Amino acid sequence: MTSPAEIAQHLTNIAKHGHMVTIFSNKGKNFILTKILDVDFKNGVFTVDWGAEEESNNQVLGSERNVFVCSPDGVKTQFVTGALSKVIVDGQPAFAADLPEQVIKLQRREFFRIQTPLGTPVFCHVEDYGQRAIDLALFDISVGGMSLWLPDVSTLGFDIGQQYHKCTLDLKPIGVLQIGIEVRHRLASRLRNDTEAMRIGCSYLNLTPKMETMIQRYVGFLERERRAMFG
Repeated sequence: MTSPAEIAQHLTNIAKHGHMVTIFSNKGKNFILTKILDVDFKNGVFTVDWGAEEESNNQVLGSERNVFVCSPDGVKTQFVTGALSKVIVDGQPAFAADLPEQVIKLQRREFFRIQTPLGTPVFCHVEDYGQRAIDLALFDISVGGMSLWLPDVSTLGFDIGQQYHKCTLDLKPIGVLQIGIEVRHRLASRLRNDTEAMRIGCSYLNLTPKMETMIQRYVGFLERERRAMFG
């Protein structure tokens, strides 16, 4: 979209619903998670909440080009601004920028997906799996869903369309996520040791803004860890 009025309205809706926004700065080398605070269509500017880490905030302020990415209602939105400035909103620091000239909306539900570390595996505890609970290793995760490994290709259940409503993931150090899942696809794979494995792709049930924020924070944490490891 290129209409200034449409752009302002779209950003206002993102702010109104409290969707998390990722700002990539310094040619993608740095990023912060934040929220849009306010949109001033008359003056052609909008404000964004200050990040949690001061060093990251300073890196954003020093960046001449910044890419904003978010996924309101599962529809990826992306736009670019020039340099951000520091302002004070309700007594607290915030970022300010000119409204973008263009906003790109991808109608397909696309999300940044990241694999979980093999050294410190994360497990999804499915409480309502038949007569007993089961723990499935997490392969990757995004705001749009996650993939899980079945412990054995012959494991019963987890058919496409099947739902489980009592699932728990300990997303250290962010927090514990309690959510429902629906199996969307199954993929047979062959591991390095030549054994067969089954990976299931799941979407979330009743994802709340608080849950979405937790997942985005965890994805951001994993990305920072990955960047620190590989430089």
